[in-house]
Amino acid sequence: MKIIIDAYGGDHSPDEIIKGTLAATREKEGFDVVFVGKNDGIRQVLATEEYDVKRVSVVNADEVIGCDETPTEAIRTKKNSSVVVAAKLLKEDENAAAFVSAGSTGAVLSAAVLLTRRIKGVIRPALAPLIPNLKGGETMLLDCGANVDSKAVNLLQFAVMGSAYMKEVKGIENPKVALLSNGTEDKKGCALSREAFDLLKIEDGINFVGNMEARDILSGDYDVVVADGFYGNIALKSIEGAVATIFASLKAEVKSSKKAAIGALLMKNAFRNLKSKLDYNKRGGAVLLGMEKTVVKAHGSSKAEAFKNTVLQAYYASSVSVREEIEKALSSEGEEI
Repeated sequence: MKIIIDAYGGDHSPDEIIKGTLAATREKEGFDVVFVGKNDGIRQVLATEEYDVKRVSVVNADEVIGCDETPTEAIRTKKNSSVVVAAKLLKEDENAAAFVSAGSTGAVLSAAVLLTRRIKGVIRPALAPLIPNLKGGETMLLDCGANVDSKAVNLLQFAVMGSAYMKEVKGIENPKVALLSNGTEDKKGCALSREAFDLLKIEDGINFVGNMEARDILSGDYDVVVADGFYGNIALKSIEGAVATIFASLKAEVKSSKKAAIGALLMKNAFRNLKSKLDYNKRGGAVLLGMEKTVVKAHGSSKAEAFKNTVLQAYYASSVSVREEIEKALSSEGEEI
Protein backbone atom coordinates (compact mmCIF):
# COMPACT_ATOMS: atom_id res chain seq x y z
CA MET A 1 0.00 0.00 0.00
CA LYS A 2 1.22 3.49 -0.90
CA ILE A 3 0.09 6.75 0.68
CA ILE A 4 0.65 9.82 -1.51
CA ILE A 5 1.72 12.89 0.48
CA ASP A 6 1.40 16.49 -0.71
CA ALA A 7 4.66 17.68 0.84
CA TYR A 8 4.04 21.32 -0.04
CA GLY A 9 0.52 21.69 1.33
CA GLY A 10 -0.09 23.55 4.61
CA ASP A 11 1.36 26.38 6.67
CA HIS A 12 4.37 24.38 7.87
CA SER A 13 5.41 22.53 4.73
CA PRO A 14 7.54 20.79 3.83
CA ASP A 15 9.39 20.31 7.16
CA GLU A 16 6.50 19.43 9.49
CA ILE A 17 4.69 17.45 6.80
CA ILE A 18 7.72 15.27 6.14
CA LYS A 19 8.59 14.84 9.82
CA GLY A 20 5.02 13.86 10.68
CA THR A 21 4.84 11.38 7.81
CA LEU A 22 8.12 9.72 8.75
CA ALA A 23 6.91 9.49 12.36
CA ALA A 24 3.85 7.63 11.06
CA THR A 25 6.07 5.13 9.20
CA ARG A 26 8.05 4.52 12.38
CA GLU A 27 4.87 3.92 14.34
CA LYS A 28 3.16 1.63 11.85
CA GLU A 29 4.26 -0.94 9.27
CA GLY A 30 2.22 -1.92 6.23
CA PHE A 31 2.51 1.10 3.96
CA ASP A 32 5.02 3.12 1.95
CA VAL A 33 4.89 6.87 1.34
CA VAL A 34 5.44 8.97 -1.76
CA PHE A 35 6.29 12.63 -1.17
CA VAL A 36 5.16 14.94 -3.97
CA GLY A 37 6.64 18.41 -4.30
CA LYS A 38 9.87 20.26 -4.97
CA ASN A 39 12.51 17.57 -5.10
CA ASP A 40 15.39 19.62 -3.67
CA GLY A 41 13.35 20.88 -0.72
CA ILE A 42 12.06 17.40 0.15
CA ARG A 43 15.51 15.84 -0.11
CA GLN A 44 16.95 18.55 2.11
CA VAL A 45 14.53 17.70 4.92
CA LEU A 46 14.94 13.96 4.44
CA ALA A 47 18.70 14.34 4.85
CA THR A 48 18.14 15.45 8.45
CA GLU A 49 15.87 12.53 9.37
CA GLU A 50 16.27 8.83 10.08
CA TYR A 51 13.89 6.63 8.12
CA ASP A 52 13.56 3.40 6.17
CA VAL A 53 14.63 4.40 2.67
CA LYS A 54 12.83 1.38 1.22
CA ARG A 55 9.49 2.83 2.32
CA VAL A 56 10.01 6.39 1.06
CA SER A 57 10.11 7.81 -2.47
CA VAL A 58 9.89 11.29 -4.00
CA VAL A 59 8.07 12.58 -7.09
CA ASN A 60 8.97 16.06 -8.27
CA ALA A 61 6.32 18.79 -8.66
CA ASP A 62 7.65 22.32 -9.05
CA GLU A 63 4.45 24.29 -8.51
CA VAL A 64 2.37 25.00 -5.40
CA ILE A 65 -1.30 26.04 -5.25
CA GLY A 66 -1.92 28.70 -2.63
CA CYS A 67 -5.04 29.18 -0.52
CA ASP A 68 -5.72 32.53 -2.21
CA GLU A 69 -6.05 30.98 -5.68
CA THR A 70 -9.29 29.91 -7.34
CA PRO A 71 -9.21 26.10 -6.95
CA THR A 72 -10.62 24.96 -10.30
CA GLU A 73 -8.57 27.48 -12.26
CA ALA A 74 -5.40 26.57 -10.38
CA ILE A 75 -6.00 22.86 -10.98
CA ARG A 76 -6.34 23.58 -14.70
CA THR A 77 -3.35 25.91 -15.06
CA LYS A 78 -0.87 24.47 -12.54
CA LYS A 79 -0.64 20.95 -13.88
CA ASN A 80 2.77 20.43 -12.22
CA SER A 81 1.57 21.46 -8.76
CA SER A 82 1.99 19.07 -5.85
CA VAL A 83 -1.79 18.67 -5.44
CA VAL A 84 -2.44 17.87 -9.11
CA VAL A 85 0.50 15.47 -9.45
CA ALA A 86 -0.46 13.72 -6.19
CA ALA A 87 -4.10 13.30 -7.26
CA LYS A 88 -3.04 11.84 -10.63
CA LEU A 89 -0.71 9.40 -8.87
CA LEU A 90 -3.58 8.30 -6.66
CA LYS A 91 -5.70 7.53 -9.71
CA GLU A 92 -3.04 5.94 -11.91
CA ASP A 93 -0.96 3.88 -9.47
CA GLU A 94 -2.82 0.70 -8.61
CA ASN A 95 -0.81 0.40 -5.38
CA ALA A 96 -1.71 3.91 -4.25
CA ALA A 97 -4.46 3.69 -1.62
CA ALA A 98 -4.62 7.19 -0.16
CA PHE A 99 -3.77 10.86 -0.71
CA VAL A 100 -3.12 13.22 2.20
CA SER A 101 -2.70 17.01 2.03
CA ALA A 102 -2.76 19.98 4.38
CA GLY A 103 -3.01 22.39 1.46
CA SER A 104 -5.85 24.51 0.11
CA THR A 105 -9.12 22.76 0.91
CA GLY A 106 -10.68 23.90 -2.34
CA ALA A 107 -7.71 22.69 -4.38
CA VAL A 108 -7.61 19.30 -2.66
CA LEU A 109 -11.36 18.77 -3.11
CA SER A 110 -11.28 19.94 -6.74
CA ALA A 111 -8.29 17.74 -7.59
CA ALA A 112 -9.90 14.71 -5.98
CA VAL A 113 -13.27 15.17 -7.67
CA LEU A 114 -11.93 16.18 -11.10
CA LEU A 115 -8.89 13.92 -11.35
CA THR A 116 -9.85 10.76 -9.44
CA ARG A 117 -12.98 8.61 -9.26
CA ARG A 118 -16.06 8.54 -7.06
CA ILE A 119 -17.58 5.38 -5.64
CA LYS A 120 -20.34 4.03 -7.86
CA GLY A 121 -23.66 5.52 -6.76
CA VAL A 122 -22.23 8.55 -4.95
CA ILE A 123 -23.78 11.77 -6.24
CA ARG A 124 -21.55 14.11 -4.23
CA PRO A 125 -18.61 13.36 -1.93
CA ALA A 126 -18.69 14.87 1.57
CA LEU A 127 -15.94 16.36 3.71
CA ALA A 128 -16.14 14.54 7.03
CA PRO A 129 -13.96 15.52 10.01
CA LEU A 130 -13.92 13.56 13.24
CA ILE A 131 -14.68 15.80 16.20
CA PRO A 132 -13.50 14.72 19.67
CA ASN A 133 -16.40 14.52 22.11
CA LEU A 134 -16.78 14.64 25.88
CA LYS A 135 -17.14 10.87 26.19
CA GLY A 136 -13.61 10.39 24.88
CA GLY A 137 -14.76 9.20 21.47
CA GLU A 138 -15.29 10.90 18.14
CA THR A 139 -18.28 12.25 16.26
CA MET A 140 -18.25 12.53 12.48
CA LEU A 141 -19.76 15.74 11.09
CA LEU A 142 -20.57 15.77 7.38
CA ASP A 143 -20.68 17.64 5.12
CA CYS A 144 -18.36 20.42 6.29
CA GLY A 145 -17.81 22.39 3.12
CA ALA A 146 -17.56 20.24 0.02
CA ASN A 147 -21.18 21.02 -0.93
CA VAL A 148 -22.61 24.37 0.15
CA ASP A 149 -25.83 23.71 -1.77
CA SER A 150 -27.22 20.23 -1.17
CA LYS A 151 -30.38 18.27 -1.87
CA ALA A 152 -32.15 15.95 0.54
CA VAL A 153 -30.84 12.87 -1.28
CA ASN A 154 -27.29 14.16 -0.76
CA LEU A 155 -27.86 14.33 3.00
CA LEU A 156 -29.23 10.80 2.90
CA GLN A 157 -26.06 9.61 1.19
CA PHE A 158 -23.91 11.53 3.68
CA ALA A 159 -25.64 9.61 6.47
CA VAL A 160 -25.05 6.27 4.77
CA MET A 161 -21.38 7.04 4.06
CA GLY A 162 -20.69 8.39 7.55
CA SER A 163 -22.35 5.39 9.15
CA ALA A 164 -20.27 3.00 7.00
CA TYR A 165 -17.04 4.80 7.96
CA MET A 166 -17.73 4.78 11.69
CA LYS A 167 -18.68 1.11 11.55
CA GLU A 168 -15.72 -0.07 9.47
CA VAL A 169 -12.94 2.23 10.73
CA LYS A 170 -14.02 2.97 14.31
CA GLY A 171 -15.66 -0.36 15.08
CA ILE A 172 -19.01 1.09 16.16
CA GLU A 173 -21.51 -1.68 15.46
CA ASN A 174 -24.64 0.46 14.98
CA PRO A 175 -23.63 4.15 14.72
CA LYS A 176 -26.23 6.66 15.88
CA VAL A 177 -27.01 9.09 13.06
CA ALA A 178 -28.62 12.48 13.69
CA LEU A 179 -29.66 15.38 11.47
CA LEU A 180 -28.41 18.85 12.45
CA SER A 181 -31.38 21.16 12.93
CA ASN A 182 -32.68 24.06 15.02
CA GLY A 183 -34.61 21.77 17.33
CA THR A 184 -35.10 18.10 18.16
CA GLU A 185 -38.75 17.89 17.13
CA ASP A 186 -39.46 15.96 13.92
CA LYS A 187 -40.92 18.95 12.07
CA LYS A 188 -38.13 21.39 12.93
CA GLY A 189 -35.78 22.84 10.34
CA CYS A 190 -35.83 24.40 6.89
CA ALA A 191 -37.43 22.78 3.83
CA LEU A 192 -34.21 20.91 3.04
CA SER A 193 -33.82 19.41 6.51
CA ARG A 194 -37.49 18.44 6.73
CA GLU A 195 -37.27 16.66 3.38
CA ALA A 196 -34.02 14.97 4.43
CA PHE A 197 -35.61 13.91 7.72
CA ASP A 198 -38.38 12.09 5.84
CA LEU A 199 -35.80 10.20 3.77
CA LEU A 200 -33.57 9.36 6.73
CA LYS A 201 -36.33 7.96 8.92
CA ILE A 202 -37.29 5.33 6.32
CA GLU A 203 -33.71 4.32 5.41
CA ASP A 204 -33.16 0.78 6.70
CA GLY A 205 -29.37 0.86 6.37
CA ILE A 206 -28.75 3.42 9.12
CA ASN A 207 -29.61 3.93 12.78
CA PHE A 208 -31.31 7.31 12.44
CA VAL A 209 -32.23 8.78 15.84
CA GLY A 210 -33.78 12.07 14.70
CA ASN A 211 -32.95 15.74 14.78
CA MET A 212 -30.31 17.22 17.08
CA GLU A 213 -29.09 20.71 17.97
CA ALA A 214 -25.57 22.02 17.38
CA ARG A 215 -24.96 22.39 21.12
CA ASP A 216 -24.98 18.59 21.44
CA ILE A 217 -22.33 17.78 18.81
CA LEU A 218 -19.63 17.48 21.48
CA SER A 219 -21.84 15.49 23.85
CA GLY A 220 -20.86 12.10 22.50
CA ASP A 221 -24.51 11.07 22.25
CA TYR A 222 -24.24 10.80 18.46
CA ASP A 223 -21.73 9.07 16.19
CA VAL A 224 -22.64 10.75 12.90
CA VAL A 225 -24.11 14.23 12.47
CA VAL A 226 -25.46 15.08 9.01
CA ALA A 227 -25.76 18.58 7.56
CA ASP A 228 -25.37 20.36 4.25
CA GLY A 229 -21.89 21.78 3.68
CA PHE A 230 -22.81 25.38 4.48
CA TYR A 231 -24.28 24.78 7.94
CA GLY A 232 -21.86 21.95 8.68
CA ASN A 233 -18.91 24.25 8.06
CA ILE A 234 -20.40 26.95 10.29
CA ALA A 235 -20.96 24.40 13.06
CA LEU A 236 -17.39 23.10 12.78
CA LYS A 237 -15.80 26.57 12.82
CA SER A 238 -18.02 27.60 15.74
CA ILE A 239 -16.86 24.59 17.75
CA GLU A 240 -13.20 25.27 16.96
CA GLY A 241 -13.59 28.93 17.91
CA ALA A 242 -15.49 28.19 21.12
CA VAL A 243 -12.95 25.62 22.32
CA ALA A 244 -10.03 27.96 21.56
CA THR A 245 -11.77 30.85 23.35
CA ILE A 246 -12.51 28.76 26.45
CA PHE A 247 -8.91 27.61 26.85
CA ALA A 248 -7.57 31.11 26.19
CA SER A 249 -9.95 32.53 28.82
CA LEU A 250 -8.95 29.86 31.35
CA LYS A 251 -5.29 30.66 30.78
CA ALA A 252 -5.93 34.36 31.32
CA GLU A 253 -7.89 33.69 34.52
CA VAL A 254 -5.11 31.47 35.89
CA LYS A 255 -2.66 34.34 35.46
CA SER A 256 -4.99 36.87 37.05
CA SER A 257 -4.09 36.13 40.70
CA LYS A 258 -2.04 33.89 42.99
CA LYS A 259 -5.22 32.29 44.31
CA ALA A 260 -6.30 31.40 40.77
CA ALA A 261 -2.84 29.99 40.02
CA ILE A 262 -2.98 27.75 43.10
CA GLY A 263 -6.45 26.56 42.15
CA ALA A 264 -5.24 25.82 38.62
CA LEU A 265 -2.35 23.80 40.03
CA LEU A 266 -4.81 21.64 41.93
CA MET A 267 -6.89 21.23 38.77
CA LYS A 268 -3.89 20.61 36.51
CA ASN A 269 -4.71 16.97 35.72
CA ALA A 270 -8.36 17.75 35.03
CA PHE A 271 -7.42 20.57 32.64
CA ARG A 272 -4.86 18.35 30.90
CA ASN A 273 -7.39 15.54 30.44
CA LEU A 274 -10.01 17.93 29.05
CA LYS A 275 -7.54 19.47 26.62
CA SER A 276 -6.48 16.01 25.48
CA LYS A 277 -10.10 15.01 24.82
CA LEU A 278 -10.69 18.09 22.65
CA ASP A 279 -7.30 18.21 20.89
CA TYR A 280 -7.75 17.93 17.10
CA ASN A 281 -4.04 17.15 16.70
CA LYS A 282 -4.75 13.64 18.01
CA ARG A 283 -7.66 12.98 15.66
CA GLY A 284 -6.27 13.36 12.14
CA GLY A 285 -7.99 15.24 9.33
CA ALA A 286 -11.23 15.28 7.37
CA VAL A 287 -11.92 12.36 5.03
CA LEU A 288 -13.50 13.13 1.67
CA LEU A 289 -16.07 10.35 1.79
CA GLY A 290 -17.40 9.03 -1.49
CA MET A 291 -14.13 8.61 -3.41
CA GLU A 292 -12.91 5.22 -4.65
CA LYS A 293 -9.60 5.73 -2.86
CA THR A 294 -9.00 7.45 0.47
CA VAL A 295 -8.53 11.24 0.40
CA VAL A 296 -7.82 13.02 3.69
CA LYS A 297 -7.55 16.78 4.16
CA ALA A 298 -5.32 17.64 7.11
CA HIS A 299 -5.71 20.91 9.00
CA GLY A 300 -3.80 23.69 7.26
CA SER A 301 -1.88 24.52 10.43
CA SER A 302 -0.90 20.90 11.08
CA LYS A 303 2.51 20.32 12.58
CA ALA A 304 4.30 16.98 12.79
CA GLU A 305 2.08 15.33 15.42
CA ALA A 306 -1.19 16.30 13.74
CA PHE A 307 0.05 15.24 10.33
CA LYS A 308 1.36 11.95 11.66
CA ASN A 309 -2.10 11.12 12.96
CA THR A 310 -3.66 12.15 9.65
CA VAL A 311 -1.37 9.78 7.74
CA LEU A 312 -2.26 6.97 10.16
CA GLN A 313 -5.93 7.82 9.72
CA ALA A 314 -5.51 7.44 5.95
CA TYR A 315 -3.82 4.09 6.48
CA TYR A 316 -6.55 2.71 8.75
CA ALA A 317 -9.31 3.97 6.45
CA SER A 318 -7.61 2.27 3.49
CA SER A 319 -7.13 -1.00 5.37
CA VAL A 320 -10.83 -1.79 5.78
CA SER A 321 -13.76 -2.13 3.39
CA VAL A 322 -15.33 1.34 3.67
CA ARG A 323 -15.62 1.69 -0.10
CA GLU A 324 -17.34 -1.67 -0.47
CA GLU A 325 -19.79 -0.92 2.34
CA ILE A 326 -20.70 2.46 0.87
CA GLU A 327 -21.10 1.04 -2.64
CA LYS A 328 -23.29 -1.77 -1.36
CA ALA A 329 -25.45 0.56 0.73
CA LEU A 330 -25.95 3.03 -2.10
CA SER A 331 -26.53 0.53 -4.90
CA SER A 332 -30.32 0.58 -4.65
CA GLU A 333 -30.49 4.37 -4.27
CA GLY A 334 -28.14 4.80 -7.22
CA GLU A 335 -30.47 2.79 -9.47
CA GLU A 336 -33.43 4.95 -8.54
CA ILE A 337 -31.79 8.33 -9.20
